[in-house]
Amino acid sequence: MLDTLGRYRIQGELGRGAMSIVYRAYDPHIKRVVAIKTLRPEYAENKAYRQRFVAEARAVGTLTHPGIVTVFDVGETSGMPFIAMERVDGPSLDEFVREQRSLPLRMILKMAMQIADALDYAHRQGIVHQDIKLENIICTSDTGNVKIMDFGIAKRRSDANWKPDEHGHIAGTPHYMSPETLRGMEVDGRSDLYALGVMLYWLLAGRTPYQAHDVSDLFRQILNEPLPPLIPQYPDAPEALLQVVRTLLQKDPRDRYQTGAELIEDLRPIDDVLATQEQAWEGRRIVPIRVRWTVVMSLLVAVTMAIGLGAVHNRQNKASSGLAFDYGFTLSRLIADQAAEDLLLEDDVALRAMVVAMARNRDIAFVQISDANGRVVATSDEHLAQTAAPVDDHRALMQSRDHQQVFSANTASAGAIMLFATPIRYQGHDIGALRLGMSTAGLSAANRTTVTAMMVLMVVTLLVVFAGAYTLSRRLMVPIELLRRALWKITQGHFDSRIRQHRDDEFERVFSAYNAMADSLEARMLSLHINPGSITGEYSAARDVQPSSTLDALTNTHEIPSLSVPPTTDHN
Repeated sequence: MLDTLGRYRIQGELGRGAMSIVYRAYDPHIKRVVAIKTLRPEYAENKAYRQRFVAEARAVGTLTHPGIVTVFDVGETSGMPFIAMERVDGPSLDEFVREQRSLPLRMILKMAMQIADALDYAHRQGIVHQDIKLENIICTSDTGNVKIMDFGIAKRRSDANWKPDEHGHIAGTPHYMSPETLRGMEVDGRSDLYALGVMLYWLLAGRTPYQAHDVSDLFRQILNEPLPPLIPQYPDAPEALLQVVRTLLQKDPRDRYQTGAELIEDLRPIDDVLATQEQAWEGRRIVPIRVRWTVVMSLLVAVTMAIGLGAVHNRQNKASSGLAFDYGFTLSRLIADQAAEDLLLEDDVALRAMVVAMARNRDIAFVQISDANGRVVATSDEHLAQTAAPVDDHRALMQSRDHQQVFSANTASAGAIMLFATPIRYQGHDIGALRLGMSTAGLSAANRTTVTAMMVLMVVTLLVVFAGAYTLSRRLMVPIELLRRALWKITQGHFDSRIRQHRDDEFERVFSAYNAMADSLEARMLSLHINPGSITGEYSAARDVQPSSTLDALTNTHEIPSLSVPPTTDHN
């Protein structure tokens, strides 16, 4: 490998083509890394090749466009011709597509318009590229900014003596060759546009238009076969875009777009329609932060409070039920003890009197005393006592304690009750049984009161959280909107725009970073003797087609991502 080439220090090989080798090199004069392209040794030995290589390179060296890799130097040393050009970091378009798998339609349109604009410029300078293909388009950013490279086989349209070389080679890559190129006819910029059409066909359909097993069959198809139907991989691909590709791939150059500018005129309205659809869709999808944060915070608080209040209510319900059970068991035991002697003496009158007195308690639904044989001796409500039976003793049993049991039961007149069953014992022997029905109305009322109080507390808390979150999020939107407007001014070319507001939070750092960026951009503009305010209209008109030529000149190979922050509306 070469160590030096003229004044350039070779640092390594970047790639090889059919006729050339590209090296990474360092220019000590201007202290810049460049790409050096030379002919392969077998071609460099041919004087005609060397002369043609240098002549074409010098012609391309006159091109200055943000969409074309810049040629810095052309020369020949020790019989080796070379081209020193801009070293652009980034993958070729075919590598970029493989990495991304699928490109958005608008990115494809953006790339197409940039390439068309660069070709239009070159064609107006009399230069035809002749080898437009995916491998010769380099992506300088992930947002779809591209540059055309490798004008190594380019020719001037004014060169009437141009023809295939002595080996019969025709410049170009088979799949991208236009019919007139294959026929050996004079080619012009429309041949480059045909190749651009092949690229777009590949980007949309995932393959080139014509498929063949050998080059001769491929050439036959390009020359004679009608264009295969373009079936895009994008369901939403506009028919207008497909028609543009069909026009680019017409076999007769007169039926194609005649210039890159004419092509852009048809691509731009398609991009505008897609942009409108995209903004409308994003507008529907956008949920303002003040709404999103408010809803999320409210939901979090609501779920937390619901779980907490549910746990509190469950524990309180268990506690109140325990108190009711204690009261019922104690009362049942007292009544059973009082009734034991009268039941033993078979004093039915005394038992009935006691039952009637107990039934006056509003919490007692009924009282029933029966003897050892199950005969009802006294009852406060015979009908109610007969209907107050648990549906299923196992499922209705609520608690059991010291030979006493409590069941949940339903009655027609008293509704839900707690039914306490207590044996009447005398000197350790069962002589009867007591059934005491206690209403749950008081317990249910207490539970309802508790639940109501909890719900009121929850609603009030949610309202406070909702109002607080909404207010805070609205305050947060103020600096965000301020930053958005400032960035929008930058995209319009107002590099003298600054954020004057000072804050005592993290946004102060963001504002400072923005102001530092704006200071740097404005300083670079002034260093190039460019009035920042004078490019506003030009930048605004060109920002959707290609990277700003001014920014490109400023950054050389370091791409500054284009900022595209459209005006927004309040979706709340």
